[in-house]
Amino acid sequence: MRYILSLSLLCCVFLNAAAVDISDTDFIARLINFIIFVIIVWMLIAKRAKVFFNERSRAISDQLSEVQVKLKNAKNQKEQALRRLQEARENAAEILANAKKESYLVVQKIEEQSGHDIEVMIKNTELLMEFEQKRMQRAVVSEVLDEIFSESKISSSEYGSIIEKKVV
Repeated sequence: MRYILSLSLLCCVFLNAAAVDISDTDFIARLINFIIFVIIVWMLIAKRAKVFFNERSRAISDQLSEVQVKLKNAKNQKEQALRRLQEARENAAEILANAKKESYLVVQKIEEQSGHDIEVMIKNTELLMEFEQKRMQRAVVSEVLDEIFSESKISSSEYGSIIEKKVV
């Protein structure tokens, strides 16, 4: 679209230019003056412009290399962070597995110790019950004997002979 518009504008200029007579104007003198002006300006500004554009291009190049270095550092840091994250995940999994093993071992040890403690308590209770039964038997025997001795008219020698008969 732009090309068609430019072409039509150019055609209009040439068509209108054909009607104008250049012989009455100082167009060629002005064109020569303009070319001389452009050459003088180019001679005065060319070195400065070249230096300016070279410095600008070098500054842009330096900035680009700095950005590339920073980008490379950022990528390296990202890779290191990802590696550390992976190591941390592996360590966490290992710690979790060890904790499960240790908890299982602790539970087993506690169950074993509890079973042993229960057995010891049962034995102690049985021994205590036996001791209490014997004490109660002695108390009953002693009480019965005291009662018999206090109420009875049998002599001690007769009791001795009765006991000897029972023992033998």
